Amino acid sequence: MKFSIFILLILAELCTTYKVLVFNPAFGASHSNFLGKISDILIDAGHEVTMLIPVFVDGKKDLIGSKKVKNIIRLGQDPRIYQMQKEGATEELMRKKIWTMGAEITSMLGFIGNFSKTSAYQTDYMFAQTELIEQLREEKFDLGITESLFLGAFSFFDEIGIKTIINADSTLYMNGVKDALGEPAAVSYYPGLFSPIDDKMDFFGRVKNLLGYQFGMWFSTVKYDAEIGALPKSYKGSRDWRKILSSVAFNFVNSNQYIDYASPSLPKTVFVGGMQVNTKKSGKATLSKEWDEVLSKRKTNVLVSFGSNAFSCDMPDEFKNAFLEVFASMPETTFIWKYEEANSTLANHLPNVKLTTWMPQNDILADDRLTLFITHGGLGSSVELAYQGKPAVVIPLMADQPRNAHMLTRHGGALQLDKTLLDKPSEIKKAIETVLNDSNYKKNAQRLAKILEDQPNKPKDVVLKHCDFAVEYGPLETLNSEGRHLNTFQYYSLDIAFAVLVVFLIVLFILHLIIKFVFRLLKRTLLSPKKKVD
Repeated sequence: MKFSIFILLILAELCTTYKVLVFNPAFGASHSNFLGKISDILIDAGHEVTMLIPVFVDGKKDLIGSKKVKNIIRLGQDPRIYQMQKEGATEELMRKKIWTMGAEITSMLGFIGNFSKTSAYQTDYMFAQTELIEQLREEKFDLGITESLFLGAFSFFDEIGIKTIINADSTLYMNGVKDALGEPAAVSYYPGLFSPIDDKMDFFGRVKNLLGYQFGMWFSTVKYDAEIGALPKSYKGSRDWRKILSSVAFNFVNSNQYIDYASPSLPKTVFVGGMQVNTKKSGKATLSKEWDEVLSKRKTNVLVSFGSNAFSCDMPDEFKNAFLEVFASMPETTFIWKYEEANSTLANHLPNVKLTTWMPQNDILADDRLTLFITHGGLGSSVELAYQGKPAVVIPLMADQPRNAHMLTRHGGALQLDKTLLDKPSEIKKAIETVLNDSNYKKNAQRLAKILEDQPNKPKDVVLKHCDFAVEYGPLETLNSEGRHLNTFQYYSLDIAFAVLVVFLIVLFILHLIIKFVFRLLKRTLLSPKKKVD
């Protein structure tokens, strides 16, 4: 009897499995890791995941973001994209200029100018793969997952017959998706994705935040229109990017409501930030013997990493020398520095410094012996240090990093340092010692980690449950907001305000005429000469 029940349970489990296609372009590590983690969650639940990896950046062609996905289909880079990126030396130039260029998004205009064009090339190239399209169509996938960074993926899913799609953005949110869903931007108090200021904005701060949001909308519109224009004439689906994005079953964002600023959101927006973090308590964060020995050498340990796009080896020499001077002045502290030049001798004279081209960042952050994290404030790193409860010095370099920095510092566990001060050893050391010597930073960081540990809905469960729900019921029209169909005047009730103003002015005008008429009547009555009486 027990054996029969066991068999029935297995069969029931098998019946509920489904097939998922994850569109995960080789573009950037944070993007690949985010979509890779969603893939891992689905695989652990017994579902069949196929990952399609079109190469967008040649230097990132080996990215997968997952160790569990076995069904991988790679699509080589479009020759036109390869040529453009090679001629522009985009990757190399960005890595070098990132240290000195302005941190705001407008400083990236020179780099993102060709992004629309290359995205359109990728869409055109994908739809030219007729054999691949037919192969994928025959798989009859139940669910497609992709990121709104590349709109062509949504049309590609439609072309191969996937009707239920989840958008999964590795960022906090995307302006274009907010607009398509009709979700309030709340620019008067909700910091934009690239906002260098927090939610306490004065007049000029709100102006700046509004302009930043409009800049993001402009970029999304131009890029999406270019990708739509690259679709073949044979494609029968929608060519309205707002309609395409609003038809998703859910919109996953790499945000956590207990870390980020409070904001209005719609039912389709699902917060999954933190699903990718393995904490020490989970038992999955463990260190190898090599890293265990490194952390055991000294009582104080500091991890220095600027992410996967900013290479420390490409820093200006004055920045490198400033860090080395700080490290030399703190011999009782071990500094683990992510330095991307293999076998570098830069710090050979400093026994307390370990240079490494790679390290298990999450697992090191999870270790109790790590004292401080010096980070660029990338979203992945910000979420990891929040979950691991580590105090930090955040040095934002560009894009969304300034926003991530003030998002973290408001919790009291991190201190922000401007990157223009990286040539001043005294400023770097002052920031480090401030956090190390003030126990409130550690206390506040640990409190935030406890909040995240105890949050009612675990991000991993949220991901799985919403994927299951999407497969079962598809994109529900009842979850769509009618706000997405309103123009700017209607959305912000400016038309009503204008109508009220017009009515008010008409009433004032009528009152003016009445008063004028009464005044003339009184004047005529009171001031007219009296008739003589005989």
